[in-house]
Amino acid sequence: MIEIDWTLYAQIINALVLVYLLNVVLFRPIRKSLKDRQARLDADAAALARLNEQSQGVAGEIQENLNSARRQGLGEKEALRQVGAQAEASLLEKVKQEVDAEWARVEKKIMEDVDKARKTLKGQAQSFAQVMASKILGREVS
Repeated sequence: MIEIDWTLYAQIINALVLVYLLNVVLFRPIRKSLKDRQARLDADAAALARLNEQSQGVAGEIQENLNSARRQGLGEKEALRQVGAQAEASLLEKVKQEVDAEWARVEKKIMEDVDKARKTLKGQAQSFAQVMASKILGREVS
């Protein structure tokens, strides 16, 4: 049977001292290291969340700047296209005026040549008529 004597009390004190020593030597350092590890993980998670927010902000800003640059580029492209169209229209108008002036000059030259040819032919028409009449009649016409 179990006898309750001083050894029982010694075993209880021994168990309590052992629990206290294990708590001080083993369990507290392990719990402290686990708590420190959890604190580091929480701090790293918070830093990661903050960096993610910053990266989202920077990515949004980059996208906004990119869209702004695209809009500005399209505006400048359209402005250059309009300037080119105006230059083309101006150049075409200038060429048209030059062609019209050249056409008028050539037409005037042709008219002068036709008038000159008419005058020359008018002067020679009488002699041509006499030559033809003499050839048709077979004799000299005066």
